Amino acid sequence: MKHLPTLKTLGLAACVAILAPSAAIAQIQTYYRAGVWDAFSGRNDKGGAVCGIGNTNPSDNRRVSIRFDIGGTDTVLSVSKPDWAVPDGRQVTVVMQIGLNTPWIQQGSGHGKGISWALDRNAMQPFDQQFRSASSMTLTFPDGNEPPWTVPLIGASAISATFARCINDLTAQVQAAQAAGTTIAAPAAQQGATQPFTQGDSNAPPPADNPAPAAQSSDSQPADAPKPDTTQPAH
Repeated sequence: MKHLPTLKTLGLAACVAILAPSAAIAQIQTYYRAGVWDAFSGRNDKGGAVCGIGNTNPSDNRRVSIRFDIGGTDTVLSVSKPDWAVPDGRQVTVVMQIGLNTPWIQQGSGHGKGISWALDRNAMQPFDQQFRSASSMTLTFPDGNEPPWTVPLIGASAISATFARCINDLTAQVQAAQAAGTTIAAPAAQQGATQPFTQGDSNAPPPADNPAPAAQSSDSQPADAPKPDTTQPAH
């Protein structure tokens, strides 16, 4: 049986980059690959330990990533594309369908070339089950003219297990360091889940977070329109 790697078996350099104090704003390293997915770890911009996995489409460098900040509670999903120009804080609808399962309709927050949203622990369990068992995931962006993305899930089961091991390993290392009173920066608490609000009104208060999967309505897709030089996830 092939054993999946833990951070302890992936080389001293990876652990040093994750836990050693540094003046760098952020340190992220890819340490493992399975199928078309990669696993990464390091420190976020506040110095806290991070675990994550991702997939990059080599044709246009669009990327899907899933990350967890050690010490936090929510898992953050992000999509990005080099030619996007999403206003910071702009709420963008993202519809995820994993295999033939019921679509998840999420409200993400824009940040330039990317969009991010969060799933809490209760939502991550069914998400992970679907992620491990399906062969592909489709992402659609009904607020804009970005065509649907089809993301292959080759290696998803192995990469998900590696993601979980990274979280367990780094949580134990951070807790041990804190107990020993070392100078390692305490992991920053994960920011709360992105909250959606009514599209077109950027000043409206957000409604309650609802990460559970929901059926996609038949009229949620954008009408056909002439394709511009670049496509965007929101108008």
